[in-house]
Amino acid sequence: MLKNTQVKSLRRKGVLLTGLRTSITAEQNVMLDHLVRSTGISKAAIIRDALAQYGEALGYLPEGTAATLIPTKTGGPGLASDRKE
Repeated sequence: MLKNTQVKSLRRKGVLLTGLRTSITAEQNVMLDHLVRSTGISKAAIIRDALAQYGEALGYLPEGTAATLIPTKTGGPGLASDRKE
């Protein structure tokens, strides 16, 4: 399942960030598109929040970790694909 997952790390403001690229189902993508259009929050921010909440629920992350995340707005209204010419 994870064989197509790519991981990339970078350092930003003294914090090591790991980039993750993976595949999702068409249904999951439609759901994310809907969330981005209705909230203006980027897909990446939605995924980071969901992962933090999951980690908290399983006890792998300290309680309150998800609450410390700052949502990233999209680069413009709606999805990037909607803004392409």
